[in-house]
Amino acid sequence: MATGPERGVATLRARVAIRPCDLARDFVQVVRIYRANDWTHAHDPPRLRTAIERSDLAIVAVQGEEVIGFARAMSDGAFAVYIADILVLPDHQRQGVGRRLLQALLDHYPLDTFHHQVLVAERGAEGFYRRHGMVPVSTYGLTAFIRARGR
Repeated sequence: MATGPERGVATLRARVAIRPCDLARDFVQVVRIYRANDWTHAHDPPRLRTAIERSDLAIVAVQGEEVIGFARAMSDGAFAVYIADILVLPDHQRQGVGRRLLQALLDHYPLDTFHHQVLVAERGAEGFYRRHGMVPVSTYGLTAFIRARGR
C-alpha cells in the first residue's frame, strides 16, 4: 500500500476519466482550456466549434465535472492520422493527463492500421512526444512542410 505523496498522485490520476467530447456539454470548458494555454483558437469560438465537429475524434479528460484536458485528431480512416491538438489546463499539467489523452488517441489509431501518426508540436513540447515514441520526420529521411499565415 502506497503512503505519502505517491498515494495522493495515484489517487489524483485514478479520478481522471477520458471520454468522447460532448460539445453540448463540454464546449465552454474546452474553450477555457484553449484560453488557459493562450492558443489563438480560443479567439474564434464558432470556428473552433466547427473544427472540433469536423474532427474524426475529439476526447476530453474529466476530473469530477471539470474538463481538464482536450485532444482531437483527423484521419482518412485507412492510413494516416493527424493529431491536431492536445491541451491540459496549466494547473493539471505534469500529472499524466496529457499522456493519457495522447495514449487514447494512439490506441484509437493503432500503427498496424495507420502507418503514420503525424502531429506538429509546439516549441518546448518535443520531449513529451519523444518520451511517447514519436520521432522527428527527419529520422526517416523525410522533410515536413507547413504553410501558415503570417510566416
